[in-house]
Amino acid sequence: MTLNFLEEQYYRKSLFLNEEFFEVSYLPENIIHREQELIMLSKIFIKLIETPFRISRKVMIYGDVGIGKTAIARTFGRMLLLSANKRDIKIEYVHINCRIEKSNFKILNQVLRKLNCTVPIRGYSPQDLITILQDYLKSNDIYLVLVLDELNHIQNFNSNFDIIYSLTRLNDIDTSRYFLSLIVIVRDITLLRNLDESTISTLQGSILTLKKYTISQIVDILNGRIEKGLKKGIIKESFVHLIAEKISDSGDIRKGLNIIRNAVKITEARGKSHVSCNEIHHAIKNLIPSLQDDALSILTYHQTLLLYVITILLLERKEKRVLFSDIQKKYEEICFQYEEIPKKNTQIWNNLQSLKNYTLINIKTISKNVKGRKSYCSINSIPIDILNEELNQKINNFLLTR
Repeated sequence: MTLNFLEEQYYRKSLFLNEEFFEVSYLPENIIHREQELIMLSKIFIKLIETPFRISRKVMIYGDVGIGKTAIARTFGRMLLLSANKRDIKIEYVHINCRIEKSNFKILNQVLRKLNCTVPIRGYSPQDLITILQDYLKSNDIYLVLVLDELNHIQNFNSNFDIIYSLTRLNDIDTSRYFLSLIVIVRDITLLRNLDESTISTLQGSILTLKKYTISQIVDILNGRIEKGLKKGIIKESFVHLIAEKISDSGDIRKGLNIIRNAVKITEARGKSHVSCNEIHHAIKNLIPSLQDDALSILTYHQTLLLYVITILLLERKEKRVLFSDIQKKYEEICFQYEEIPKKNTQIWNNLQSLKNYTLINIKTISKNVKGRKSYCSINSIPIDILNEELNQKINNFLLTR
């Protein structure tokens, strides 16, 4: 009888204490080497606690990928709510990722949902939702601190409706009592060119620019995660310094965390008990770029299945691209395997377009005429075997929680 490899994996002792500490979405209890930035935010927003509803703040947090912008905002939000609750001040903190909610309507609709103010999906314009939000905050006596993260990904900055302008002017009707402060997070400050001049002036008043972490700071942060996430002695201190030096040009902590996590997984797969230099170099060589890794963390289940299907076909056929029709057929097979109802053609195509927008795939349509049109998909600059393993793990996590 064939050995039950699933049982073998179940009883194999993992080198991880908790793999969650190496996830992009994990927020540490204590943020180190960003204390000054948190102090600055506290100074900017202290009046919300001292004199509630008497002031409005607009802040921009700017910096490269993986240097703590989101972590700082979320940590500050946690501090703000603790201080507000202690004094019975009705403050709500809402954090929106504009990479996920890309349109003005989706952003505002999600804000209202997080405030437990539901509105119909259709029939309202973004300006209508602004009015609903304003009325809801006033009637319920709620002060909203709204964070728009990954602001660069909003699709329609050049449309007739400027969401940033509308939000920053939400308090203008009644200046005796304010109900909203805004924090925007960007990695590309040239985004400001697309905004209204008065909006630019408002945001430029308080810009928090994050510098890259130094090598010693990177080592401290990585060691903090290793201490909580790995069994003792799994990885040498010299390897942590090697990783820190490798990522020091970008200062991207997520790269370092991914290198450690992947190196440990490779070590486990090889049946070893300690990470060696070989595993470190292998993990570095096959690192998924941070922007794509970000995108992987926000994919829906069916987007994940589609990307997984593309990796399977590319690996099986040893080709650089695959036809849409082949993806569709394989996707239906995978859905049947996982007892999932496949999406219709239009939704499959829309999901592929989302994968393209996330810079995970390329789509090329070749057509001599309408009947002869063919669409091909290929993977963007990511090791396909590593991506396949990552997606397989993500799918298994979905299956465990459904």
